[in-house]
Amino acid sequence: MKALADALGGRTAPAENYPELTELLGRIRATYRPVDILLYGSRARGEASAFSDWDIKVIVGDDAPDQLFSTMLAWKTQEGSGVHADISCARVSEFISDLSVANSAADHMADEAVVLESGRVDPLRARQPIRSRQ
Repeated sequence: MKALADALGGRTAPAENYPELTELLGRIRATYRPVDILLYGSRARGEASAFSDWDIKVIVGDDAPDQLFSTMLAWKTQEGSGVHADISCARVSEFISDLSVANSAADHMADEAVVLESGRVDPLRARQPIRSRQ
């Protein structure tokens, strides 16, 4: 979703830049049907060591079922994918709204997150206004 990328300072990267995530991203697409997939943390900042995990925020539609927010589902999605990843999930409107909340997870991600790839974008959802960060 271009609006989300714009809210994150326009930081995007083709998923192909991270070949080690190919299996995991395929699983995320199949399981979550995301609007966007964000990489954040040390990998996004370019400060990762060989022992760093991958921090992934999966942005789903506002109509996404509650079971997508299960930490067990996230763990099962990454298990056996070839990488150690922390996967968390947020509804698009809640994530965008939280961008303006000081010290929220979204607020911290706003300074470092990279949009890895877009999923299915509902054109109506893409027109939602983004609150600017102050």
